[in-house]
Amino acid sequence: MRKNRFHQFLFIFFLLNINIFYAQSSNQLDGSQLDNSQQPIIYREYGVKPLPLESAIKPEEYFLGPGDRLRILWSVENIDNFVTIGPTGNLIVPEIGPINVLGKTLADIDREINEEIKQVYKSARVSIDLIRFRQFKVLVYGAVNRPKYVKMAPVSRFNEAINEAGGLQKYADPDRAVLIRGNKSTNIFIKEFLLFGDVKNNPFLTDGDKIFVPFKNINPEDQKKYMEYDNANKILVTGFVNKPAAHYFRPGFSAKDYIALSGGSLDVGSSKRVRILKKDGRIIKRGYDKIIEPGDIVDIPETFGSIIFGNTGFVQALTSIATLMLAYQATLR
Repeated sequence: MRKNRFHQFLFIFFLLNINIFYAQSSNQLDGSQLDNSQQPIIYREYGVKPLPLESAIKPEEYFLGPGDRLRILWSVENIDNFVTIGPTGNLIVPEIGPINVLGKTLADIDREINEEIKQVYKSARVSIDLIRFRQFKVLVYGAVNRPKYVKMAPVSRFNEAINEAGGLQKYADPDRAVLIRGNKSTNIFIKEFLLFGDVKNNPFLTDGDKIFVPFKNINPEDQKKYMEYDNANKILVTGFVNKPAAHYFRPGFSAKDYIALSGGSLDVGSSKRVRILKKDGRIIKRGYDKIIEPGDIVDIPETFGSIIFGNTGFVQALTSIATLMLAYQATLR
């Protein structure tokens, strides 16, 4: 009897401890559990996903621009300000007013603000930190899979912009790619970077840059055909594939390339009997290696084996038939 009561006591004690533990853990909130309005300002400012860097930013080499976010820390009165450079390039500094940063580095602005602040507080010292990069648009056009404006940052390079635009087309001429910056055009030999890691041929980007990739041995009329990127000209891959989907048209791609983009055909999908449905209603049979045109539909039908035997494999079906035949023969004996 006493042993049963002791076990009951232990059980109740165990339950009470569990309740206390969960009550305490639910009341303990760290900075990540608070909503944005409850978090201290330092968490809100630094709580953004940082961009990956190749190395530390050098203040004397980093040119500021609209959208850069700075932290200005004063040595007097413990003033801590977070300011963003406006669209016109002006930085509004408390006690000083607007300072235009266009064409100036982070080190230049640090010196300029400290010189200005000494006129207000002679013994004051201001520290300036870059806490968030600006983003800007870069136009990528020509022989890329999705010509468009792409979002870049001052730490983004030439090849990243091309990748954001869907990569090079099959008929692109990477040896004649051009970076247009203001009135200056620079040939970029991107293969030198891809093959040998030559970063001189993969420069950092800045506001207002444009990237042009020319076609290789393609006449202007065909270039226009390859530049059709609206939804009506997407390539639909359907049927017995892993991921049926609509893909952007990519010049030079065959049906098998689009099937690969959709994860490949299923085990019960027949690659030999791929059909290509044209916009004009024509059907191309056995089109696995055929070049696809804008607006085509690639259809992968079911294999004959799957149609006949369903989910049962061919060997399993033969085994079942053989078993039935043996059983039938046994009944005749």
